[in-house]
Amino acid sequence: MIIVDTTVIIDIWRGRANVKSVLKPYADQTICISAITIAEIYDGLGYTKEKKSENIYLQIREQIEKLLSEFHIIPLNSQILQESGSLKGSLRAKGITLDLADCIIGTTAKLMNTEKLITRNIRHFQDFGLTIESYEI
Repeated sequence: MIIVDTTVIIDIWRGRANVKSVLKPYADQTICISAITIAEIYDGLGYTKEKKSENIYLQIREQIEKLLSEFHIIPLNSQILQESGSLKGSLRAKGITLDLADCIIGTTAKLMNTEKLITRNIRHFQDFGLTIESYEI
């Protein structure tokens, strides 16, 4: 099982070829996203709806929903939320700031024993003991 970060979904939607080439070797595996990725994506859609127009929002939402349907979604549960919250607090006590969504994605990958996490932001996930694959755009 492979888990991808929200950056991967955004880069696929934007048509960035590099990310597609990174995913190609895993076509025969289950590629997953954390449920928190959906919230992050819809955060962007909400912004688009307010700053652009309803029509643009609806067009993009349709494209995004089609794209998201290609991934297995790992639901959040108490264990994921407790461990990611605890890690975020521990890192904060050490002066390290990490976005809560990234804590949840990293914790999800760790608890699910994923083979690899694919992201464009390696440093966001360096504290999880995961095998990480990155790409450039």
